[in-house]
Amino acid sequence: MGLEGLLVVAIIFVTLILLVLEKASLDAIGIGLLVGLVSLGQLLEWAVPGFDASSQLIDAKDALALFGNYAVITIAALYVIGEGLNRTGAVEFLARVVLTSSGGRERRMVLVVGLMAGFLSAFLNNTGVVVVFIPVLIGLAKTSGIPASRLMIPLSFASILGGMTTLVGTSTNLLVSGVAENLGYKPLGMFEMTPIGLPLMLVGVVFMALFAKKLLPNRPSLTTMMDDTGIREYVTELSISPDSPLVGQTYGAAFADNEVKVLFYVRDEDMMWPPFDDTIVQESDVVMIRGSVDNLLEMQDKLGLRNHDQSHFDPRTMQYFELAVSPKSSLVGRYVGDLHLFRDYHTVAMAVLRHGHHIRERASRMILRAGDLLLVSGDAESRAKLRASSDFYLLESPQDRVVLRNLGRRALAIAIGVVVLFSAASVFHASGLLPYIAMAGALAMVASGCLKSRRAYRSIDWPILVFVIGTLALGKAMDHSGAASFFASGIVDSLSGWGAGAVISGLVFLCIVFNALISHSAVAVLLTPIAISSATAMTAAGYDCDPDVLMRAFILAIAFGGSICFATPIGHQTNLMVYGPGGYKFGDFLKLGLPLSLIAWVVVSLALPWMAGL
Repeated sequence: MGLEGLLVVAIIFVTLILLVLEKASLDAIGIGLLVGLVSLGQLLEWAVPGFDASSQLIDAKDALALFGNYAVITIAALYVIGEGLNRTGAVEFLARVVLTSSGGRERRMVLVVGLMAGFLSAFLNNTGVVVVFIPVLIGLAKTSGIPASRLMIPLSFASILGGMTTLVGTSTNLLVSGVAENLGYKPLGMFEMTPIGLPLMLVGVVFMALFAKKLLPNRPSLTTMMDDTGIREYVTELSISPDSPLVGQTYGAAFADNEVKVLFYVRDEDMMWPPFDDTIVQESDVVMIRGSVDNLLEMQDKLGLRNHDQSHFDPRTMQYFELAVSPKSSLVGRYVGDLHLFRDYHTVAMAVLRHGHHIRERASRMILRAGDLLLVSGDAESRAKLRASSDFYLLESPQDRVVLRNLGRRALAIAIGVVVLFSAASVFHASGLLPYIAMAGALAMVASGCLKSRRAYRSIDWPILVFVIGTLALGKAMDHSGAASFFASGIVDSLSGWGAGAVISGLVFLCIVFNALISHSAVAVLLTPIAISSATAMTAAGYDCDPDVLMRAFILAIAFGGSICFATPIGHQTNLMVYGPGGYKFGDFLKLGLPLSLIAWVVVSLALPWMAGL
């Protein structure tokens, strides 16, 4: 490994640090990788005689060509197809099926939900499947009394397991296939992962049905807690206006006759907690108040109080909405008070739920994270605006969310057609047609009226795609510079003495470890060149096996390992999606996810070498 390899290794470590510390957005990292690698190649061509960026690193032409990579195009099109199914309610019947099939029994409910989510995720984007199921399970939690916290993680894990069964089940498989093809190897087939993925999915779902009740917490979500309250009490942040009659009174006297409770107040950026009955109310104090609708209305009208963003609202017309912050939301990293919720959606932020706890600080000063829940108040018009937003998941019944129900059959027919054509392309070894089939399906969704073109664009997770393109460039640079061979030689030297099965097991384990720290998409793209180099190194060392079979097994090891991301909420976006609605803490994922990860590791480590005859 020469100078260019060392520089690529340095870029890898910087990328990993940024991902772990979350110091930059995914799209910023992706663009940074493209610009950095191309600039590095041009600099080395200028400084090092005989250096060729196109063959030893990556040049601008190769980098730009990655925007047309078939995996990237296919993933984008599948986002659109999934959104068409969601918007038309093509899978709305799931709620009734789950209710009738489970009989309200918790283990049976987890089993039915897991099998449905798993099988759907084999052919639809698992993110879209989870979006459909979240409101279904919240409704089930309300009607059955089973806490949502014991249903949401099994939903996410089942969708991830289902994604391992086919090529299009998850973006991880498509990315691994795309990287392999970029490096000159045959892409994965549509059902190449099914012989291992399907039994693994069934084993995983049964395991969760048996042990979810013991390993997951009994923790209600904001919605269920509010529904259980006899008289609803709003908790809101209000400011003392200059003309308020409360100015000059003590807090004890000012709020004594208003049947509300002042939780705390803020003055000059300092948060004041009880007791403060003898403290004088001053202009611009910010008070966090809990009370009934009528009491809050009376205080607003008579006492000159305003919401933290100075908006005036009528609590009699307001309803509660629970919003889960999308992992792809452009609002992540911003203060709640700077979200302009009242301006954009005519809603008021009432509370924030994170890690299973209500935040004991000013709502307006919270920095929003993916997976947070916002409890907001709004009216009927607000609901429609929130439902159309791609920044939040509005947790409501599927019937309320669907807007084009009469086109459900049409959307379902398009999706089935895409799956059939995918399968045919795989059978006839025409995988190059996959992006064209996917794009045709996305176009059909829009042309048939199942989805508006603007909504189709908004449904695509652009930051993820830009990040993927950047990591594809990094993967190519790793291969050209010798960095992949450097890491591969370390793995092969350490494990090859125990055979190819041990190396496969080591690669899968490496994926699991990285999945706990960074995005599974990054893991798939970064480790695929290393796996390919490992297979090449073993073949060069004289390992007695068909080189093509060995190469295939190592590529599949990354495809499976890249999806074993159960131990933490940050490894997969579906984990982040259920984080808030389930009211989870970080460690809740570890309790069920760690044993499930070990099961998946053992199954893949044993089944993959056996299936390949290694």
